[in-house]
Amino acid sequence: MDFIADRDLVRRSRATALAYFVLFSVIVGFSSYSNEHLSTVLSVGAGILLATGWRGLLLWRFDSWYRSSASRWRTGFVIGTLALAGSWGLFCMITLVHYGLDPTAMLVLLSTAGITAGAVTTLSINLTLVNTYIGLMLIPSTIAAALVGTREAYAIAFLFATFFAFMRVVANRLHTEYWRALRNTELLDQHARELEASNQELESYSYSIAHDLRAPLRTMISFSQVLQEDAGDRLNAEEKGSLSRVVNAGKHMAQLIEDILELSRITRKTFHARSVDLSQMASASRQRLFEQEPGRNVEWHIEPDLKARGDPRLLEIALSNLMENAWKFTGTKADAQITFGSVSRNGETVYYVKDNGVGFDMRYSDKLFNPFNRLHRAEEFPGTGIGLATVKRVIQRHGGRVWAEAVPGQGASFYFVLGETRENPPAISD
Repeated sequence: MDFIADRDLVRRSRATALAYFVLFSVIVGFSSYSNEHLSTVLSVGAGILLATGWRGLLLWRFDSWYRSSASRWRTGFVIGTLALAGSWGLFCMITLVHYGLDPTAMLVLLSTAGITAGAVTTLSINLTLVNTYIGLMLIPSTIAAALVGTREAYAIAFLFATFFAFMRVVANRLHTEYWRALRNTELLDQHARELEASNQELESYSYSIAHDLRAPLRTMISFSQVLQEDAGDRLNAEEKGSLSRVVNAGKHMAQLIEDILELSRITRKTFHARSVDLSQMASASRQRLFEQEPGRNVEWHIEPDLKARGDPRLLEIALSNLMENAWKFTGTKADAQITFGSVSRNGETVYYVKDNGVGFDMRYSDKLFNPFNRLHRAEEFPGTGIGLATVKRVIQRHGGRVWAEAVPGQGASFYFVLGETRENPPAISD
């Protein structure tokens, strides 16, 4: 976590890297300081300039220097920051000694308070550094104000002492909150890594189990079919029915295994993003479905020239599953309609597949995209419950989201949005 803290320290400090020297130049340029105390201006200004330059160099060369030696960089940054605070504190004290509480001195005091407040939010990551910094900035001014000896000076000294104590409290609070947040973030990252590793292990285990089950299952189905053919005439009706159920159950299980393997392959596939013609994919899917059931009367509406960026193979799997889903659940409709199109919502393109099939009850929509969860009986609409889970996995790999809306007896609409895609995004596991 030390690297993260130092990196955050650099990011915060870069925004105010030149503030000290700019304020010093403005104060000197718009007051009589340089005319009356030129030697003081040159000496103090040289210290501020050198400390600012060294500190700025450390900030802008952080990546290379920190990688070379983190401890040296950290020591150099602390020295540069404290040298800058000491130079400014000395500048403020000398101003009070020379000018008392005239406008020049008041301008310097206000600048000192403002710089300190800003630095507390920047440097509070390192508690020792920020507390030392506050002391170097405010204690010399407090002492010098008290030595002026007037009632107003005592008031300013008291205000600066109070401000010093308040800044210490703020710094401690910010330091505690930062490190608590950083530790919580680290814990969340660790849990995320452990969960990802666990999911990958479970995915590999499931893939291996499913793969190893195929061979004995094929053997069971094959011998059952051989038995049906060779001994069918010696079996009674009840025995034939039992054997037929064994074969059908085996085939169903084989299909389940293939679907599990396909779901695992979605996660494992290498991701290659490029421009994809979704309308052409939808048309190809329509043609395949017609070839499978040429007698069906379905009215199709496919919006032309729908383009997206993503992996062509994965998007074809997802779109084919949605099209097949619409085709299956409009099988009981004489006037079946299936539509593929898009609509713009909140600045993003939403693609959809709509049908006027049997629909479903929205109370169970949260189960729709989970593996093996079905909202209709297998006797009515065959399937294994993997298709929509596959769609969800594909859309997640594209950084998008998918959802559904439906009315029982009136049809269903499936919507999906594709997020920003890049080569080989992280795999998604349920």
